[in-house]
Amino acid sequence: MKIENKRILFLGAGVIGSIYGGKLALSGQDVTLLARGKRLEELQQKGLVLFSEKFGEEKPKVSVISELKNNDIYDYVFVTLRNDNINDVLPILSKNQSENFVFMVNTTNGYSEWIEHLGYERVVPAFPGAGGKIENGIVHYELTSKMVQPTTFGEIDGKERHRTQALKQILKQAGFLTTISKNMDSWQKSHIAMVCPMAYGIYYDGGNNYTLSKNKKVIDLTSKALRENFTFLQQSKYGIEPAKLNIFRLSPTFAISKVLSKLFSTKWAETMMCSHALSARQEMEILTKDFIQLAEQNGVELKYLKKLSGVN
Repeated sequence: MKIENKRILFLGAGVIGSIYGGKLALSGQDVTLLARGKRLEELQQKGLVLFSEKFGEEKPKVSVISELKNNDIYDYVFVTLRNDNINDVLPILSKNQSENFVFMVNTTNGYSEWIEHLGYERVVPAFPGAGGKIENGIVHYELTSKMVQPTTFGEIDGKERHRTQALKQILKQAGFLTTISKNMDSWQKSHIAMVCPMAYGIYYDGGNNYTLSKNKKVIDLTSKALRENFTFLQQSKYGIEPAKLNIFRLSPTFAISKVLSKLFSTKWAETMMCSHALSARQEMEILTKDFIQLAEQNGVELKYLKKLSGVN
């Protein structure tokens, strides 16, 4: 499929918006970043600057705005904000006349609020396959492998449409490994079942992934929470997506603990897991409470996640 250059907006110029906006701009797309506050000042003064071990320093050419006007129409609007900021922007998005809104947002509770504001046909759920941190205005990033977590998106009804195929090609052209999911709601619930215990393991141990790797008590509690979370999903109507995450349900906790201990001792965990967990604590608290509540609505108590997080 030949892809024409598109006009693309990233609503949110944090780590994810900067990575995806920058890489798409480098591939030839017409990219605009919407930023506020300190990040807006950084972009206006320095421009967008990316850095990775693989590609070194990159300076993509992007436009920067601070406000989205109703008649400012884009082929794709990527919403790259945290879950706790979404409600504030939905009324603004609903007035904009663009047709495709790609939500790269964690959510436990499905897409009803997004649909209520934008309409069913304009919403595309998605999740990034990248991570990093911003230091002195420079975005230090890393792309995840396809085995770990490719960029994932899909239509709410699971069907493939021209826009999702086009989006796949646009992202592939920019260097992102992608997967189209037929059940994004299950995929996102499964993702939350995985990341919430890991984030709270980091918090529980004081915010350091390296010391966490040596804390057997917390690692074991994190492992039990993971197994419990995925057992709930499998036994519920939601299921587990992708299927490889069943490993958390089927493996004995001592085996999960061994893998987690090794994982948390790596630089990769510092960049891709710990940095995000620490910068997005409010979001993780909301997602964890929502996931615990979701289980309770289905008659299941997630006692290990509750113990790990302190949520009653």
